Amino acid sequence: MAQILVYGDSNSHGTIPLRVLGGFDRHPKATRWPERMADRLGPGVEVICEGLPGRTTVHHDPVDGGNRNGAEVLPAILPSHAPLDVVVLMLGTNDLKPRFATSAFDIAKSVERLVGITRAALPEVGIVVVAPAPVRETGVLTEAFAGAEARQAGLEDHFAEMAARQGVTFVRAGDHVQVSDIDGVHWEAEDHVRFGDAMADILGGMLDVTLATPKAAGRLAEPDPSLPQPPVTLDRAVPRDWVDYNGHMNEAHYLTVFSDATDQMLDWAGMDAACVAEGHSVFTVETHIRHLDEVNIGDRIEVRTRVMEGGGKKLHVWHELSVGGRLCATGEQLLLHMDLSTRRSAPPRRDVAAWFTTAKEAHAGLPAPEGVGRFVGQRT
Repeated sequence: MAQILVYGDSNSHGTIPLRVLGGFDRHPKATRWPERMADRLGPGVEVICEGLPGRTTVHHDPVDGGNRNGAEVLPAILPSHAPLDVVVLMLGTNDLKPRFATSAFDIAKSVERLVGITRAALPEVGIVVVAPAPVRETGVLTEAFAGAEARQAGLEDHFAEMAARQGVTFVRAGDHVQVSDIDGVHWEAEDHVRFGDAMADILGGMLDVTLATPKAAGRLAEPDPSLPQPPVTLDRAVPRDWVDYNGHMNEAHYLTVFSDATDQMLDWAGMDAACVAEGHSVFTVETHIRHLDEVNIGDRIEVRTRVMEGGGKKLHVWHELSVGGRLCATGEQLLLHMDLSTRRSAPPRRDVAAWFTTAKEAHAGLPAPEGVGRFVGQRT
C-alpha cells in the first residue's frame, strides 16, 4: 500500500472559516481535502494528515504558543509514519502574520528547509510543495493578517523557483481554490473538495494509481430508494468562481452539478471506491441540459434525481435543478455500466443493480417529466 503524508496547517486540518475570533470547528472528515484525495486515490493508498492550525514553517509563535514550528516538529513526524512514498508540504500562510515580520522570499526559503529535512530523513521519498492560496485581509482575521496581502506578493513565484531548484513537484493552491470571504484565510467545503480532486490527479499520476469515481460534494444522507419522491442528490451554494461575463452561473458548471448529482446517487447505490477497484464503473453516453432560468452566484441550488431506467446495463437519470422551489435547469443523462477489465458494458454489481431497480420502480408511477427525450432544436 502506498502511503502519503500531508504536512500542513489549518487548511489541511479542515478548519471552517471563522465568524468569531477564537471560534473553532472543522469541516466533516469526508469533506476535508486530504480525505477527499484519499477517496479518489482508492483503497490502495493511505493518506495521513498532520494538519495543525497556526503551524508555521520555521517560527515559534510568541502569541499563540504551542508546538507550531514546523521545522522543529517535522523530524519526529516523518519517521513516525515511515515508510512513506510521498510527502506533501503545504505551509506558509501563517508566516504572513505581522508578528513574524518575514518576506515572501524568506517564506519560500523556509519551506526549502522543510524539503531538506524531509530528504535527510527519507532520501527516496517523493515531495510535493504546495504554495498556499493567497489570503485576503477581511473578517475576524483582518488584524491577525494585517499587511499580508502586500507581503505575499511574489510568494507563488518564489515557491515555484524553489521547487524547480530542489527538483520537487510544485502546486499552486490558488489555481484551484480561493479563501473564504468570511475570514480571508480558510476554505469553504466546496474548495476542499475541488482541491482534493486536483491533488488526487497529481498524486495519482506520481503513484500510477487509477482514480476512483468521485463522490458528490454534498455528503447527503442516503435515502430509502423505495420512496416515490426523487431524492435530493445535491444541495450547495453557487461559488463565486462559477461566474461568467453575464454575472450568473456559467453553463459549464451545470454539467459539473449534474455529474456530481449522478455520482451521489451512484455512491448511495454502492458504487464506491472499493466497487470501482473491483472493476465496476459507469461511462456517460449522452447528456442533455436545458437552461430554463437564471442561477446567480451565491444562490442555494438543489438537485433532485429520478431514475428513469436502472438495474441493467443502462442507467437513465433525470435531474431537476431548483433555486427556492423555482425550476432553473434540467439534465438528462444516459450512462452504461462498465467492466473496467474489458472496457465494455456489463451488468452492475448485484447490490448496485438492486438499488437502482428499486428506485426505478418507485419513480415509475410519476408523470413523465416535461422535456424528457428532448433534443436541441426540437419543436414543442
